[in-house]
Amino acid sequence: MSAIIKTEGLHYTYPGDEIETLSGIDIEIEEGSFAVILGHNGSGKSTLAKLFNAILLPTSGKVTVSGIDTADEARILDVRRTIGMVFQNPDNQIVANVVEDDVAFAPENLGVPSAEIRERVDDALRRVGMYDYRMHAPHLLSGGQKQRVAIAGVLAMNPRCVVLDEP
Repeated sequence: MSAIIKTEGLHYTYPGDEIETLSGIDIEIEEGSFAVILGHNGSGKSTLAKLFNAILLPTSGKVTVSGIDTADEARILDVRRTIGMVFQNPDNQIVANVVEDDVAFAPENLGVPSAEIRERVDDALRRVGMYDYRMHAPHLLSGGQKQRVAIAGVLAMNPRCVVLDEP
């Protein structure tokens, strides 16, 4: 198997900070594997997750996703199609007023045909146990239910890899 995510000499410093958040990180995650990154609050786990999906770009070093350099602006959509990201706070990810519309949002933006979107949405909602809530307003759901809707939204994209930031 080949690496779906690879970092080489990865460094990251937030703009305006003097202290590096990440320093010299080398990781190789094989496609099909499960990996867990553990650390204390403020240790850089969320930063690393955002670097995997090119939400952030390295200060120095390199992140590649399925061989694509995340710093290559022309390939950013390829990176984001490959790596689905579930954020820590589902309220930062839910964008629609109806659950099924929210889950359909990313596939619609990827240009997936309508009939396939319907299948993907229903399948994703069933997989996370939220199909019966498909017509509900996300803001009325519990925190755990919102998290499952956010996960369904990522699954509906059919990414090759899912990154969960403290779900």
